Amino acid sequence: MKLDHPFTAALATLPCPGGNGYHPRLLGVANIGIRAGIPPAEVAAALRAHTPSGGRRVPDREILDAVNKAAQGRVGTAYRGERPRWRPPRPTVTAKPADAAAFVAARVAEGVGCGEADIWEASPVRIEAPAAADAVTLLEALYAREDVLFIGDTYGRTVKTVGEWIGRFRGGCVLPPHIIPNPVTGELGMTKDGRPSYRADTCVKAFRFAVAEFDAMSREDQFHFWWAVDLPVCALIDSGGKSLHAWIRIDGVRNGAEWESQVEGLLFGRWLIPMGCDPACRNEARLSRLPGHYRAEKGRWQRLMYLAPEGRPIHAGA
Repeated sequence: MKLDHPFTAALATLPCPGGNGYHPRLLGVANIGIRAGIPPAEVAAALRAHTPSGGRRVPDREILDAVNKAAQGRVGTAYRGERPRWRPPRPTVTAKPADAAAFVAARVAEGVGCGEADIWEASPVRIEAPAAADAVTLLEALYAREDVLFIGDTYGRTVKTVGEWIGRFRGGCVLPPHIIPNPVTGELGMTKDGRPSYRADTCVKAFRFAVAEFDAMSREDQFHFWWAVDLPVCALIDSGGKSLHAWIRIDGVRNGAEWESQVEGLLFGRWLIPMGCDPACRNEARLSRLPGHYRAEKGRWQRLMYLAPEGRPIHAGA
């Protein structure tokens, strides 16, 4: 093989295993080798020879699985054009539970064979840093530094500008577990039960994201669903528990009344909730998990898995 061969160059980009993005890069390099017409056995041998030592031991099975997946056309393969995808329901139509269940089952089936590593590889913004740096990556990609955000625990009240949050996190501040994805005013508002709060729905200033999660769906099926569905996903976050949190881009909503009508009434009420989405997600000040927080009770990190500032279906980036 020539030294300037694309596969040879790609082999040199394999990072040290153990929190440095080795696994998704392994899949990408395997795909380059297979597409170049190199026999799978030779691709596997080259990947093993060029895997740096340290961090963690990479079993042969992990390398063989990546090569087999690439050889079967399941890495970097988008599902384009041939099959019908999600379309927003007409305002007068409510999705029937049976129809919604069939739609979910079809998307899960369509996404079989695509999992965590494929979604990571499809991310338009590369996510290579350790999990603890995910929060800064997210904030820098989706917000202006003057945007004001709530970040904290379920009882927190602290709001700061994005620039202030980034400074705190880079300075070594322990990352809190939660974030309200939509920017807030930074001023007190009133909750639905009449209490003053800095994180009430009435405090939301910019209506940019809806948070969706499927608690009743298996983790594996959630990967399949989010890979295949035609929704404008800006971020996909591993909650460190049983669910994934998807931030769906919302356009053209200017105030709380329009959010209630277009997002709570149409997107959630007529489609997402019948599909099995958690109905508690529908409000504009919904909490999501902040990537980069370590959940000690679970022994797991909350991780940023996909990031597309413009918002797009995940499979479109493959």
